[in-house]
Amino acid sequence: MRAVVADFGLAKAAITLALSKISKSAFYGPFSILSFYSDYPEPKLPGERWVKIKTTLSGICGSDLRLIMLEESFYLYPLTSFPLILGHEVVGRVEEVGKGVDGIEEGERVVIDNVLPCKVRGLEECPACREGRYSICYNFDRGAISPGIFTGYCRDTGGGWSDYFVAHQHQLIKVPDGLSDEKAVFAEPFAICLHAVLKSFPKEDDIVAIIGCGMMGIGIAAALRALGFRGEIVGIDVSKFQTEMAKKFGVGKTICLERGERAIEGVAEFTGARVYYPPREKPMFVGRGVDIVFECVGKSQTVDDSLRIVRPGGKVILLGTAGKLAGVDFAPVFSKEIEIKGVFGSGLEKINGKRRAFELAIELFQKEVDLSPLLTHKFPIEKYKEALWTAMNKNKSKAVKVAFSFEN
Repeated sequence: MRAVVADFGLAKAAITLALSKISKSAFYGPFSILSFYSDYPEPKLPGERWVKIKTTLSGICGSDLRLIMLEESFYLYPLTSFPLILGHEVVGRVEEVGKGVDGIEEGERVVIDNVLPCKVRGLEECPACREGRYSICYNFDRGAISPGIFTGYCRDTGGGWSDYFVAHQHQLIKVPDGLSDEKAVFAEPFAICLHAVLKSFPKEDDIVAIIGCGMMGIGIAAALRALGFRGEIVGIDVSKFQTEMAKKFGVGKTICLERGERAIEGVAEFTGARVYYPPREKPMFVGRGVDIVFECVGKSQTVDDSLRIVRPGGKVILLGTAGKLAGVDFAPVFSKEIEIKGVFGSGLEKINGKRRAFELAIELFQKEVDLSPLLTHKFPIEKYKEALWTAMNKNKSKAVKVAFSFEN
């Protein structure tokens, strides 16, 4: 089968990082951790409750890019097994069904809940899994398959950047006949957005800021609106293209660095706060600020800005999978008693009882939420280098979501 395979090695990483100072093409060049195969072995079913899926559409996620660009924290390295095939935002058709699988037939379209928790590994559920918090399972390093938190980061499952991968029955979410692949491929990122929003849903009169108006930031705005929030949403981003796109999905006011606007001063003015300029330091302000910040970038500057623009006693929700961050000043955390929450994957959400975030995403896609306009670029897997260039250079390509299409 065709596949883009990632295989980490320290020598490769060192060469790639050195060459990347000249060009980003080093991250998918001959010395990178990526290789394209036209005849890679197809994955085998790990057990009777597994299925093989033929990929139709698979997105390129920011976390995929961070691994390829060697920016991901090594903290999670023990919970990743190489060589691996990336791709966890996937729509596909069931090609082969294990003997122990119920309710799924060959030919059915599915998306996958990409988390690989206890049920998938053939283990008794841990405390987190019993609560439906699958993405913080205790056992990502144990069980019937190799270490891996998600499909696409485990060598035994494969991933969506190939013709075929395998998934456990627990992971399968059926795609309704009336829902296009282009809409369904957003189930995974939107499920995360729903999870994030439901962890800290704003009050009616709250002001929400979203830092980073790419896929996840726009998804947060869409999730807030779909779940009934009618208050003010401020979108903050470098790009004019992305801030304008965000307005179509529920963002009201925007602050765009490309237009010469400033995040901290802009929020201060909007909320009536008083700005001060400490010596040798970025500006800070005293006063209102926003009630909740959804940080969707994961860079030092954006995390630092999040802490500065939130009001005293407010919340900062980290979606940007930030790792080690140099230059972040944590003085606002204690001086304003800020609450910081991390978001990682999704699970069972408390809304009208307990519901799986993926199922809620699919339901909302059938009603009012249509994220398909964000799918700006599609490429065949053979053109993975062109696809990665497009995803890594969004200011030039004007890309939001880039995906691999396996349609004949």
